Amino acid sequence: MEYILIKPVGVINSKKRAQVIARELYNITRPVHLQTPQEKTCRLFGVIQHLTNKDQFALRVDTDHLIDVHDECSLEKLVAMFPELTAAERYDLQAAVHQLDQLPFSAILPSTVTVRDAQYMEANGWIEPYDDE
Repeated sequence: MEYILIKPVGVINSKKRAQVIARELYNITRPVHLQTPQEKTCRLFGVIQHLTNKDQFALRVDTDHLIDVHDECSLEKLVAMFPELTAAERYDLQAAVHQLDQLPFSAILPSTVTVRDAQYMEANGWIEPYDDE
């Protein structure tokens, strides 16, 4: 499993931003207007909280995951959560969504995002060390 640290942006704190990103990634596959009431809280990836700094959140992701793209999906809210996306990255993402049936999760990430591994997360107090004994 891999992780992406989610920093606050403007008035949106880390928790809210992580939750919106995870939710909007799910909405690519199944737009809100098609969802059942049980899907209203579904997310593509999990959101975790730092063990001691309770204001910090991260997404637990699989960068190799292929997201099924629904013909009616909208990227407006997702793109808004990534203000660091360049104009070229936004254009490429929009084009990919309209041309592909599946989109690699890694294609959605801005070039400025650093993906962290479990070793980093353990060393920096995000997750408990795994003891295999």
